[in-house]
Amino acid sequence: MPSIENGYRPGGRGEGGRKRTYSLIFWSFLLIATISVGIAGGIFAALLKDLPPPEALESLEEYQPSLITYLYSDQDEPFASFFEQRRIVVPLSKIPKDLKNAILAVEDQRFYKHKGVDPRGILRAIYTNLRAGRLVEGGSTITQQLAKVLFLTPEKSLSRKVKEILLAIEIEKKYGKEKILELYFNQIYFGHGAYGAEAAAQTYFGKSVDQLNLAESAMLAGLPRAPLYYSPIIDKERAKRRRAHVLGRMVEEGFISKAEAQMAKAVPFDETAFVRTRNQAPYFVEYIRQYLEDKYGTYALYHGGLKVYTTLNLKMQKAAEEALLGGLREIDKARGYRARKTQKVNSLGLERPYSPFFRPQVGRIVEGTVLRVKDESLEVKVSAYRGEIFFGKLGWTRLTKPAQAFQVGDPLKVQILSFDDKKKTLELALEQDPEIEGAFLALDPRDGGIKAMVGGYNFGRSKFNRAIQAKRQPGSAFKPFVYLTAFDKGLTPSTIIEDSPVSYPVLIEGKKTEWSPENYDRKYGGPTTLRRGLENSINVMAVKLIEKVGVNPVIKTAQQMGIQSELRPEYALALGVSEVSPLELVSAYGVLANRGIRFEPYTIRKVTDNKGEVLEEQFPEGHQVIREEAAFVLTHVLKGVVERGTGWKARVLGRPVAAKTGTTQDATNVWFVG
Repeated sequence: MPSIENGYRPGGRGEGGRKRTYSLIFWSFLLIATISVGIAGGIFAALLKDLPPPEALESLEEYQPSLITYLYSDQDEPFASFFEQRRIVVPLSKIPKDLKNAILAVEDQRFYKHKGVDPRGILRAIYTNLRAGRLVEGGSTITQQLAKVLFLTPEKSLSRKVKEILLAIEIEKKYGKEKILELYFNQIYFGHGAYGAEAAAQTYFGKSVDQLNLAESAMLAGLPRAPLYYSPIIDKERAKRRRAHVLGRMVEEGFISKAEAQMAKAVPFDETAFVRTRNQAPYFVEYIRQYLEDKYGTYALYHGGLKVYTTLNLKMQKAAEEALLGGLREIDKARGYRARKTQKVNSLGLERPYSPFFRPQVGRIVEGTVLRVKDESLEVKVSAYRGEIFFGKLGWTRLTKPAQAFQVGDPLKVQILSFDDKKKTLELALEQDPEIEGAFLALDPRDGGIKAMVGGYNFGRSKFNRAIQAKRQPGSAFKPFVYLTAFDKGLTPSTIIEDSPVSYPVLIEGKKTEWSPENYDRKYGGPTTLRRGLENSINVMAVKLIEKVGVNPVIKTAQQMGIQSELRPEYALALGVSEVSPLELVSAYGVLANRGIRFEPYTIRKVTDNKGEVLEEQFPEGHQVIREEAAFVLTHVLKGVVERGTGWKARVLGRPVAAKTGTTQDATNVWFVG
């Protein structure tokens, strides 16, 4: 029996100590648990406070996501758009069965069974990812993904995940599965600026979503997990592997057979169907954008889904761009070749790597890099393609020793003459961007609608719209206003004026001096008819004519026809010394073509909201501003300018043209208006 010395006391200190220890542990655990519950409750309350208010969830029934504003041509063809998120909303009924099943198979197999959160799905995703050794599946349900894109930030944190779960549960309480799925298909991001299944189908396959086949549906279904990583444009092979995974999941879920999956796996991806969002007629589009933003506001423009029906004719626009840009390049080439001042690239010419977006197109001018300088040619790299430029075709460059003018790594502008996609080869011609600028404007004189607008050589280089914003001296292109005033006063094309030297006293900076207008060739023809004077653009005759009819009547005529810029009251006005814009001048000439009736230039026929309600509509009204007889006579004389006079080059068009040329000193401004 233990002795007292060994510390044994029946019911004594040893047993009591153990009780006190157990008691201390219990109360400590209880305290920690209480504090933990309190902290968790506080965090939970804070998270609840951060969630969207109940009315935000209730409004999902009427939820209208950000929509695209479209611009349409005069033939109602879409040609440009404004958006922050490229999205086209469609009902769930338009989503094909294969795409629905593909999304369910790879994103949320138990969508119709869970209540917003799927614990079984989370466990399965963890197991799959561990077995694969990488992230293959996510544990978020479709409802969770929808909650995240609608209400939460993309940050990866525990608090955001908890909020996502809470929101998903609330969404499932308020809405049916079909509504949730419809919102998902219209909201989710598919890469390359495409939000929603319809925009994605048009972007990747150039077709509407309801036209997708199984292979295309599986390709799209693989994108939401990581749109750019699995993009077939960025990495075709990786995208195919992702598509195969989606098809495999569809087989496992019983949506398709193995045979169907194998057939879909073999379908190649057609890169040529990929559509990059690019607005046509950029100067015209920017002109429209400024008007819409000023009138309807930024939000309506980029989110409201407006439909803007314009006056632009796409065929005319294309012809205008080809004519102006090609003409500017040809004029610039007459001055010889200028070496690019861009910093040189490395010796392999790889500064411009392979671009998945590059597609060869005959006639297109693109960036290239010198890959090799040979005795008789240059080898040039353009993205994944290679081509050759032979020195024998570089006569316009004025280079005496072309091989010494280029080095490996030099950047070049080249035009594609032909190409071979299989061999990845190009036939090329050397080009260069012109230093000069120009503008082109065409309108329908019958109603004032602008049909084509080019504001400069390259919108990326200069956004200044020379067709609208530039005010330049029109030179002799202003003379028709002087002649029209004369015809309106009773003079005729047969009226004779003496083409001979003349001087006028003028006051320059307070000093008296004389101004003596001269003809372009400094020759004088004596007695000359007004017809011949305008056809040959004789300066002295125009000045004597404005002296005869009066400066102020000429200014009044020009203003009635649409010239709004200030016109200085001086005899030199007849030679076009007062600055005007191309829009003013073209509009004024349109009065002649329309028998003296003027229409105000306009660009928008109609604007509707996303429900089709008309917000504005144009009903052009014309006004007789000059006598029809005077307009007819001048138009007839202007035909002679092309048939026999300074505008003779326009005869190449092979059709009746009434026009006038205009050139200011040193050819700083050169015009053709008709």
